[in-house]
Amino acid sequence: MQKKSLKLLVQVQEIIKSYDFALTLRQIYYQLVAKQIIPNQQSYYMKLSRLCVIGRDEGILAEDAFADRLRQIDKPDSYLDLDDFMNTVRRSYRKDKWQDQAAYVEVWTEKDALRSVLTEITYSYDVNLMVVRGQVSRTAIYESYERFAKKIDEGKDCFLYYAGDFDPSGLSIYNSLVERIRKHGNTGEYITFERVALTPAQIEEYNLPSDPAKQKDPNYKRFVSEYGDNVVELDSLPPDVLRTLVKACIEKHLDHGLFEQVQKIEFKEQAILQTLDIQI
Repeated sequence: MQKKSLKLLVQVQEIIKSYDFALTLRQIYYQLVAKQIIPNQQSYYMKLSRLCVIGRDEGILAEDAFADRLRQIDKPDSYLDLDDFMNTVRRSYRKDKWQDQAAYVEVWTEKDALRSVLTEITYSYDVNLMVVRGQVSRTAIYESYERFAKKIDEGKDCFLYYAGDFDPSGLSIYNSLVERIRKHGNTGEYITFERVALTPAQIEEYNLPSDPAKQKDPNYKRFVSEYGDNVVELDSLPPDVLRTLVKACIEKHLDHGLFEQVQKIEFKEQAILQTLDIQI
């Protein structure tokens, strides 16, 4: 292996070691670009991909340090027997942590590849995460509106936080979903929407790599007139930064005292479940 390639593998190692969770190849790539170690060019992405394969083959890089969040097995749950099923039920019991909170919060993102990055936060706070993967269908808008309308009827303040690419399509997706949910019914105007990422300020603060905008995008001209010709992917934002942003959005609406009370009740009820002898 050439010294240049070996040096790059060492730099990849350093990035991997700075996180306590697996990264996608694209996230590693953007970290290297942001540090000006490699240029932001597709050819270098492909070279990095091949090099990381070699690094794993040679035992230099750990297999479990890499994540492929798009290609995952999808299969209904199955069990050895009824006892195995009941044990799963006992372990799976969770209480609604927001039942007594004054607010209701959802987090939406455009990128399926960032699902597991965000669930580390949303799961721990019992918050809904929606991955939209492009323009939102009419059905998804209807179902989302119904969820929020129910919470508004319960007297809760409702908040939707969104994270997406900083490009013509990314902004269009967000603006469209806001407009459509607000206009769907009588209570849509009471939902507070906020785009938490990406923003021009974040791009500048974290020196995120950019690419030219696609001229074929129907929203290209409007985007360029307001922001210029460069676009940035959400994947380029360091995942720990994205988690911190989302965590802050959730916590500012959270009454920690009430949250902890529900957690204590949950622990007690989970303990009761473990003692139940259910005859089948």
